[in-house]
Amino acid sequence: MLELSEPSSGLLFFSFLYRSDFFSQSSLQAQVESLFGKGFVLLPAFNPLAEYYAREMGEMSELKRFFLVTSTPYPREFLLTAKLQALNWEKLWSANCKRQVNVDVGLITAESFILATTKNYSHRIFIGQRIFADLTYQFTENRFQPLPWCYPDYRDQEKIDFITWCRSFLLVK
Repeated sequence: MLELSEPSSGLLFFSFLYRSDFFSQSSLQAQVESLFGKGFVLLPAFNPLAEYYAREMGEMSELKRFFLVTSTPYPREFLLTAKLQALNWEKLWSANCKRQVNVDVGLITAESFILATTKNYSHRIFIGQRIFADLTYQFTENRFQPLPWCYPDYRDQEKIDFITWCRSFLLVK
């Protein structure tokens, strides 16, 4: 009889781009940590899509960003759970049908970094409830490497290094 193996767990990843005149990092971080536990935080220096998001969210000078990665591994199915929660947060925190907070959700595994998205594309896999998985980095040659379709705001070395550092916690037995 064929035995199915349990896939390894991963760390949940959250990227918050938010209006700092309406929200604080600590209040947004508390939302994630109340559901998913304490995490590791990065305040990235580079945000190449700030101008793009400012069209919807307003005042570019007020846009701030941070990443939070859970310190506890979760089963891979939680990528869908976390993305659906993030969509609820975005709706709750919107004003006049415009987001004031954008939340990207992903999963860091030993092999890859995957982002969840509502947008279909040829390289994305449907995972349920109108959500798709986007393989953003693969771990090859002892490092995470962005794939050709990787968004510009996930291509810089600071973010790759942070996600790689977080990955190391999955390797500790």
